[in-house]
Amino acid sequence: MKTNFFLTSLIIVLFSITANSQITKGNWMVGGDGSFYSFTTERAGYENTHSTSVRINPNINYFIIDKLAIGIKIGTSFNRYSTSLGVNPVVRYYFLKPNKMFNLFSEASFGYSKNFSKNIKNYYSNGFTLKTGSVVFLNQSVGLEFGIEYIQGEDGLNDNISKTIIAAFGLQIHLEKK
Repeated sequence: MKTNFFLTSLIIVLFSITANSQITKGNWMVGGDGSFYSFTTERAGYENTHSTSVRINPNINYFIIDKLAIGIKIGTSFNRYSTSLGVNPVVRYYFLKPNKMFNLFSEASFGYSKNFSKNIKNYYSNGFTLKTGSVVFLNQSVGLEFGIEYIQGEDGLNDNISKTIIAAFGLQIHLEKK
């Protein structure tokens, strides 16, 4: 009974807040997203490997015009076989008006990373990411995000190309211009 009351109260509070997001020219956005995913790598002449990875991607963006931000995302990924660290220039666009509590966005980035592997020599890789998702602004400054990402990369070691779809959750803090 207490759980139902709590959930009902939380839903009422979240949907009764009138939040004005700070997705306007001159504002900064800092935060990041993360994901947990599982995959299998198939390579000719090698044993298939199955792995589970954790990705954490902090970012900083600047709104050059209303609803359009550019910035940098630091891409990190960890699994039992390797660790990856990269830098990704990013462009993000919000589709709805800035004063909405809920908004939709799309993002594109290109990245270059170094992969530190336990089984083979370290190598560089590059690729691009397309992301789309939604954000709920809890107040003027804080947004919770859910996104779906398509990632395509080339490993630079054997020129293997990988294609991945990942669900990611994030938190962004919007800093208002003064």
